[in-house]
Amino acid sequence: MPAVAAPSADLEGTLLDDKVVGQVLPDAKVMAGWDEEKRKVDTADHSVTCSASAPCTGKPLSGSVRFSSGDLVTRFLVETLPSRDAARNRLKETYASYPVGPFHKVDAPALGSESQVFVGPLSAGDGVSTVVRSGTVVASVTTEGGPVDLPAARRFAVMLVKRIEQAQAGKTPDAGLGAA
Repeated sequence: MPAVAAPSADLEGTLLDDKVVGQVLPDAKVMAGWDEEKRKVDTADHSVTCSASAPCTGKPLSGSVRFSSGDLVTRFLVETLPSRDAARNRLKETYASYPVGPFHKVDAPALGSESQVFVGPLSAGDGVSTVVRSGTVVASVTTEGGPVDLPAARRFAVMLVKRIEQAQAGKTPDAGLGAA
């Protein structure tokens, strides 16, 4: 099978509009055959995820969506940051959240500006988590339930990175799942 072309731009464009963040996340159209279960997109004022009792000064704008198909679950998360340096720092924090031991790194072709793939225990058994920085955005895609499927996980991650890069280039994100 031909490999999925990997997007690799390191764009400085920031995605600080909650509508654009919502468009970056895949929808039911591109996830045909999957059921959308949970979608949450932070608003520019962070009223979705923050409150007076738990303020979010400096918090990145974020969005997430979860899809299921039978026992399989795929989650997409994006966090937009004000600069590539801030995104690099967030990426390091995210990498550090995968403890060595239960999680192990998997060699995989790079995605976006930089990326790492982890395999380990998630809520529905072993799964794959792909963590990517694409310019000013840090994103992750996790797949779980059923056997670990690295090619399928990569297809989801490639699609998300392409959607991020489309938004960073000022286009409406419409990338779908390519062939594995």
